[in-house]
This record gives sequence, C-alpha cells and structure tokens, in this order.
Amino acid sequence: MHGFCRRCFPGWLILPLTMAATTTFGADLPQDRLQLSDDVAIELVRIPAGEFRMGSLENEAGRSNDEVAHRVRISRPFWIGVHEVTQRQYTAVTDSNPSYFIGEANLPVERVSWEAAVQFCCRASEITRRAVRLPSEAQWEYACRAGTTSAFSSGDGVGPDAANFDVSQGGAIPVEPLERTTPVGHYGPNPWGLYDMHGNVREWCSDWYAPYPSHDRDFVDPMGPAEGTAHVLRGGSWDDYSRRCRSAFRHGYRPGDREQCNGFRIVVLVDPTDE
Repeated sequence: MHGFCRRCFPGWLILPLTMAATTTFGADLPQDRLQLSDDVAIELVRIPAGEFRMGSLENEAGRSNDEVAHRVRISRPFWIGVHEVTQRQYTAVTDSNPSYFIGEANLPVERVSWEAAVQFCCRASEITRRAVRLPSEAQWEYACRAGTTSAFSSGDGVGPDAANFDVSQGGAIPVEPLERTTPVGHYGPNPWGLYDMHGNVREWCSDWYAPYPSHDRDFVDPMGPAEGTAHVLRGGSWDDYSRRCRSAFRHGYRPGDREQCNGFRIVVLVDPTDE
C-alpha cells in the first residue's frame, strides 16, 4: 500500500537562478481542520505553490553527501498538519496507540511504521471524505523551510529553547537532554505556522529513499523512485543531535520499522476547484 502514486519528473523547467526568499507568516495563510470525530480534529495550514532550493549547499555545517542542492517547483497548493499526528488523533482513527512515551496530553504518536502511517491516512480519508496522504519529501522540505534558505527555518543553528533534540551530541550545551518526546506545539512555529519541523519525532514521507536524480536539473513535484528498500523520514527527533534536525537532512528506514523516534504528519490534497 502506498501513500502516493510515485513517479519521477525527469523534465525540467527554466526557472530563475536566484531564489526569492520571501516569507509569508503562518497567521497570513488559510487555516482548516480535518475532523476525525466529534471531538478530535487535525489543524491544517494551506501551503501555497512555489519554488525552492531543495537540499543543502556544500558549505552548510553538518551537511551529508545525499543532500545535493537542486531546484524544485511545487506546482499545487496543499494542506499540511500544523503538528505531528498526536496519540489522541491516531487512536481516534485506529483504536490503537503504539507509542512508548505516554501519559501527557498531545504527545506525538511514535513507534509507527511507514506502513501503519499510510494505513492511518487511508482510514482518515474514508472518515473525512478528503484525500489524506503522507507528504512527499519535496512537500515536506518546502513546508519546513517556509521560504528560508538556512540550515534551520530559524537560522543556521538551533538551541534547546527552540527544538527537542539530543543536546548531549554535537555541541557543548550546558543542559541535560530530555530523552523523550514533548507535547506538540511546545516550541515555537516556523514562519508558516508549523510546529516541530525540527526535532521531537522524525516524520515519514511517501518517497522511497534514494539519491536525488540529478542536481543539474530543476524538477516539478518530484515524488522519488517507484521502488526501493527504505522510505524517507525528515526533521530529526529527540534522540538526534542538531545536524540531523536540519531542513535538508534525510533519514531512510524500512517500511515496517518501528522506532520511538519515528512519527508523521499528514497532508490533505487541495481540490482543484478550490485552487
């Protein structure tokens, strides 16, 4: 079962060589709710179509060699969850909660495999009569960056006051790591009003993990290869040091893997008549 129909877009457009770093703030973007039951809903923000540089430049601190920068155009707007899917939301749809960290309200669901995340989306689509999906990797990074070009949506670095990550690794920050998830929305949002795009739980994307096809082309709505052995997760987690929480960092896990670090957020496709 797949979250999206996957196909690469080998064609390319002639797009501007410089990226406009204009930023629309979350309060200026349309809001919506995906009603899962009488008293449980997922808050959504409508992300506009646009262009961005996906991946990272060679001089970005902590860069990995699978982050080759390339131009991407997102041709259609889409709705995305303001937060990761919470345990309450997951339970409302599936009548189950696989999470290791429980007890506090609004903790993100974790120990969710890619397969289980796709099943959640399918069931949520049936309940709401809307097209619920996992984000493509390109949609995820576009939403995470929110018009920014730095390593994080907040700048070139991130501290423990801004994200939930393992502060004991990769730096001499004089605080103890939390070693667990935090309630969604505990830290501030990115410029488009999305929370926890850096840290807390890694987030499944629809794409199979693979090298980017070509850095000397520009792509429209890339969806990754048609098959593979691992799916992409983005955003880093409470157990990752900061460089793994950067906007461009890529994880790959097998579809059935369940980790205390892995969760997801959803996108809802925009009806073409509403564009």
